[in-house]
Amino acid sequence: MNTKNFISVILMSMLFILQSCKKNKLCDGDKEIKGSNHLVDLSVLKTVPQMLDSLAKYPQLQAVRFYDDEYMTSVTCNYFYNGLKVFDASYQLTKSKKFGYFDCYDYTPKVAIPTNLVKNIDGKKALEIARKEINFKGSCLTYQLCYYYSDTSTTEKPSSYKLVWDVNALGGSAYVVLDATTGFIYHKFDGVYTAK
Repeated sequence: MNTKNFISVILMSMLFILQSCKKNKLCDGDKEIKGSNHLVDLSVLKTVPQMLDSLAKYPQLQAVRFYDDEYMTSVTCNYFYNGLKVFDASYQLTKSKKFGYFDCYDYTPKVAIPTNLVKNIDGKKALEIARKEINFKGSCLTYQLCYYYSDTSTTEKPSSYKLVWDVNALGGSAYVVLDATTGFIYHKFDGVYTAK
């Protein structure tokens, strides 16, 4: 190998190592998620004006997923109440391309959620509690104040809604959902799936 080729190989190796280091960079800060901005580009819905109309009429809906194939067009939304996301509540509107009819799947609260819920735990404390519960392995975290339905009964009650922090590993599947008043852990998952 001549000197010119050797230098090229060394430079390419150094560039590869530098790029690898950038990809594995440690977290540069956790991020609080606020607001109800759409998470998909709404211009993809221009072929179904009824969907755009629904999103304009109901600002408490936040489009998070869009699906389009030869059979149907569908948009799935998170639901917000009093400016806060309602954990696990969703709304989906689907249009059949073959028959032209619409299906609506409404999994939003059917009762008024209390707005006088107390938050004793701020976002930074929620991150501290979450990190003690599971090992996020140096990941950056997102955290969002949400409403959470804590009851397992089939009859929905306003008193069953709690204020929670939803803490998630950025780019991963690990999460902790904890009560914003007491710190009680409702759900947690370390991101590791095990075969049984």
